Amino acid sequence: MPGLSSLCMNCMMETDGREVCSHCGFAAGSSQQPHALPFRTRLQNRYAVGVAKRSNGEGFVYIGYDTVLNLPVEIHEFFPQSLCERAADRRSVRVMGGSELAFDENLASFLSHSREVAHIRELAAIVQIYDIFEENHTAYAISEWEESITLRYFVERSGGQLDWNEARPLFMPVLSALSTMHSAGVSHLGISPETLRIVKDGKMKLGGFCIPAVRTADTDLPSDIVPGCAAIEQYVMGFQPEECTDVYGFAASLFFALTGTLPQDALKRRTDSRLLIPTSLIRNIPPHVITALANALQVSPDKRTPTFERLRAELSAAPTVTMTMETPTEALRDQEPQYPVDQFPQKDRRRGVPPFVWVLVSCVACLIVFTVIGVLWLSSDGGGSLTGGAAESSSALSSAASSQPASSTAAVSSMAENQIPVPNLVGQEYDVLASQAEQLDYQLATTQRQFSDTVPEGCIISQTPEAGDGQTMTRGTMIVVVVSQGPSVRELPDITNLPLAQASTAVSDAGFVPSKVEEYSDTVPAGCAIGYQNVKAGDQMSYGSPVVIVISRGPEPPSTAQVIVSSAPPASEPASAGFPVSDTDVGMP
Repeated sequence: MPGLSSLCMNCMMETDGREVCSHCGFAAGSSQQPHALPFRTRLQNRYAVGVAKRSNGEGFVYIGYDTVLNLPVEIHEFFPQSLCERAADRRSVRVMGGSELAFDENLASFLSHSREVAHIRELAAIVQIYDIFEENHTAYAISEWEESITLRYFVERSGGQLDWNEARPLFMPVLSALSTMHSAGVSHLGISPETLRIVKDGKMKLGGFCIPAVRTADTDLPSDIVPGCAAIEQYVMGFQPEECTDVYGFAASLFFALTGTLPQDALKRRTDSRLLIPTSLIRNIPPHVITALANALQVSPDKRTPTFERLRAELSAAPTVTMTMETPTEALRDQEPQYPVDQFPQKDRRRGVPPFVWVLVSCVACLIVFTVIGVLWLSSDGGGSLTGGAAESSSALSSAASSQPASSTAAVSSMAENQIPVPNLVGQEYDVLASQAEQLDYQLATTQRQFSDTVPEGCIISQTPEAGDGQTMTRGTMIVVVVSQGPSVRELPDITNLPLAQASTAVSDAGFVPSKVEEYSDTVPAGCAIGYQNVKAGDQMSYGSPVVIVISRGPEPPSTAQVIVSSAPPASEPASAGFPVSDTDVGMP
């Protein structure tokens, strides 16, 4: 085992006594992040703490060194700086006054979530956790450390975007691992080009696991939400994320890999849900992949691809092959049997006869055939009249044509069979058609959603190519549609007495962006909606407007003064009832 004093605290490689690491350029005198554990702090008398690589509302992530296995590790420390601080010994955690309950709840969540991730260690595409323990009045999780780069850096280094053939082998193993992970009841909620990392063997792994409270808004911890990768429900108070939430983050990361940009933040996409792809790039992305991304990046959770298995099926769908007409020469070449030289049929081999003899025999045979044809033609009135000759000539051409190889005709027939009428999709529900994608004769994609007072929300306003009398297209052609977003002015729904999650969902489904405040109420149960702040149910507002939901905190607790008054005895009772009596009072008549 190398001595800890000779290890670089940034990469855990030997420094050979140098002040500056020759591997990563880290200077020995560099300082640690504020409030992080000091360099070389020992945990469990086994793990040495190195540089704090990153931090968020959950705590710190360090590079460390396992002195038993003699290899670098990743150390996750639960240290929510909004709830605790470092004690005087620079190791222990001291919880701030009034935050004890929130700290204990989130600490329990950290331990539970770490154990759940540790149980799926057989998944090669997931960073593995192999040790969990409590120390210093907090908890730690130890996972493998692999030299890697983020997907973001990998894409930038690869020219700004990847083609599908490059992205597919990176993303599909992670997709399979995520499907298994969710079957085990584990969520990530932070899939992004930063948490997806490319390791030395060229494969991609998912890391950056955090407790759900960090990946959603309106909790006791500062949120760590990546704009463009976070689904809309992660901004909604009280909403329980599901598998489709991670589907959104995965699809946004794949979109980034293929285009070099992330989708707009989900909050902004509520008013304009278009996925903008440059024309120069869209030609390089297979139509079925575009359709899969459009389905997986739906803003509304109930319209989004629900599971990774469904997403895998859509990404794996082979695009329809368009028939092309062959030239007769190509058709004949394809149909001609190919044999190795030593396996030609024996009847085609003519051994022992000089080639010129076969040439001479062929010429004589041709001469005899033409002579017989000439005699027969002369014997029928010298070829007949012009009309009759023309008719026979036409018949001969027809016969000759019918005797030609049928490859060209078959190709034309195949082309005809591959043509279908352009279907009229206007007015139909986009989500219903998208759910039937595997049975359709065409690819379906949406470029944008537009407000409409006449076309119901979710129905198709227009399409390209347009349907019409006699309009046809090749089977498998992509039809790009514009989907209605409903009216631009909406009515606020009645949310009185609804629990927070239901009230927030109702407001979001109506097209508004909710937030909350809390007030005491003697009539509405705690955690349920009293109503709106400054507006009321039934008011008309523009789509995407912010709305403040007022949530009940229950009845207001009585003050100290009220408690004293309520404890006083009735005026009709003697003072001694329930109260101590002074010595002076005892001596009075």
